[in-house]
Amino acid sequence: MAEKEPKLDQDGKMINPHNPDFITKVPWYLGNSGPTLKHHAVQKADHFLSLTESDALIEQKLAARKASVQAAPKTSYRKGACKNCGAMSHNEKDCVERPRSTKKSAWKSGLDIAADEVTMKLEDHGKVSYDAKRDQWKGYDPVEYQTIIDKHERLEEERVKQLKEAKEAKRLENEAKQREKKVEKEQKKLARRQRADGLAKEAQKSGKSGGNKGSDHSDNSDSDTDSDSDYGSDEDDEEGGEVSHKDFVERDEEARDFQGTMAPQGGIGGNGMRQTVRNLRLREDTPKYLRNLALDSAFYDPKSRAMRANPLPDENPEDLAFAGDNFIRYSGDAIKLAQNQLLCWEMQARGENIDMMSNPSQAELTQRQFAEKKQKLEESKKAALLAKYGNGSAATPMDPRLRLGQTEAYVEYNREGRVIKGAAPVVVARTKYDEDVFVNNHTSVWGSYYNRARAVWGYHCCHSSLRNSYCTGAKGRQANDAANSEAMDAFQARKMLDSNPKRAAEGASASALTKRSDIFGESNAASAGAIDATKLEKARRRAEEESIGASASSAASGEERKRGYNSMQNVEVSVEDMEVYRMKRTKADDPMAALMDSEELLEYKK
Repeated sequence: MAEKEPKLDQDGKMINPHNPDFITKVPWYLGNSGPTLKHHAVQKADHFLSLTESDALIEQKLAARKASVQAAPKTSYRKGACKNCGAMSHNEKDCVERPRSTKKSAWKSGLDIAADEVTMKLEDHGKVSYDAKRDQWKGYDPVEYQTIIDKHERLEEERVKQLKEAKEAKRLENEAKQREKKVEKEQKKLARRQRADGLAKEAQKSGKSGGNKGSDHSDNSDSDTDSDSDYGSDEDDEEGGEVSHKDFVERDEEARDFQGTMAPQGGIGGNGMRQTVRNLRLREDTPKYLRNLALDSAFYDPKSRAMRANPLPDENPEDLAFAGDNFIRYSGDAIKLAQNQLLCWEMQARGENIDMMSNPSQAELTQRQFAEKKQKLEESKKAALLAKYGNGSAATPMDPRLRLGQTEAYVEYNREGRVIKGAAPVVVARTKYDEDVFVNNHTSVWGSYYNRARAVWGYHCCHSSLRNSYCTGAKGRQANDAANSEAMDAFQARKMLDSNPKRAAEGASASALTKRSDIFGESNAASAGAIDATKLEKARRRAEEESIGASASSAASGEERKRGYNSMQNVEVSVEDMEVYRMKRTKADDPMAALMDSEELLEYKK
């Protein structure tokens, strides 16, 4: 069997003849360019460069740059190169070298041709990954940075050298000044001695107490020399070298703490002593960090000098001179900012895409529009209320002559003070409850039926006394009536079986009670014929006796005692008692009420 000859691709590389057909076959969208395996290689457009690959490409770029610099310089201008420097990597417009004159330019002279710049784009070799694109050490060359370090080291050496030279020159200058001072002092001493010797000789020649004067002059000369030596006592300190700037600063700081004036301390010569002065400022207010020295008190930030919390939380903040810096956080536009943020949160909860941090201008505009709409809505609501009900505060008040004046309209009142005839038509007030609303399949409203036996309200359609019950129709009415009658029969049977005659009498009297409307005069027709004259007279006498006894007991005890709310005494009000109360009560609107218990006579006018 003959061996199959291997095929060659476009680059001349051999293709393994034993590869399956589905590997060596080229897809249709790549065209028929012959046998190749490039469609299996990693495509640059889809390949992400790693950090290692990026560093390798940059090293290639640096190597190519060094090779181009070390290569033999070009001796002639090349077509398409930069006319200014002669490099092929850019044109004249993008050249960054110093502009040359026309005669010295590369395309005219052909001399001083610059090396070609090596450019490399990582995007040409594949996709740049996130880390490779943000690598802060990308393109870093340690060799080039070493040259920068050497440059700074040379600068530092030169600076230290110049500093040493300046110090040495200053030392020599100080030594020269010290020598000059010494020579000057020696000359002054010699002049003093010569002057003293001359004075001594003159005293000896005069013959007048020459010895004493000579001794005095010698003493004076000695004192002068002593004072001179004392005056130059700083010489020993200055011989060691120059006085540094630090010494002058320390002397100045020490002088600040002393007062310049001399305070007399007694003595003939007025000896003085320097007085110390406090170097601290007088503070009227206690610092924040000294108001509470407890370790668990409010935190003080020394950098911003702020203490937000209250250092004395147990004290009343209104009585404290300092209650924390938190009040600053709620001043100015802080409240407005909080309102804007709250509005943004509410709008985000309702599906609006608005954020205070990312778009503050939009949030501010939205807050302004919301405030304007709210104000307009309130104004329209106020205008509607004024249009419907009017403005009582702004309306002109009624003339008091009209409000309190007389009228010719005939009005008739009953015994209780209610209008019988001549009254204006009564307007029935509208109920606040929903009308004609049928719930739970009922055909009548709640309250349309009242069970006298059980004293409960219900529905008329089914006689149900449960508010949330469902309507059961006519059968439900029969069942509810039967249940109510059975309950009433059982109640009557229990009352008949009661063996206590007192309780039976109470039950009989309870069944014969008068209606409340008859007692309090709400039904005039029923109460007109129910009043008995004999019972009315007894009730009037009983009321007078009670009033006399109550006044006597209050006068004896000095105070009026009333029965407590939890008293077990039972007092029933009859129709006659209510009539006596109406007869004796004082009417404030009655002009004759003030003259009932007095003997004052009204003036009679003809």
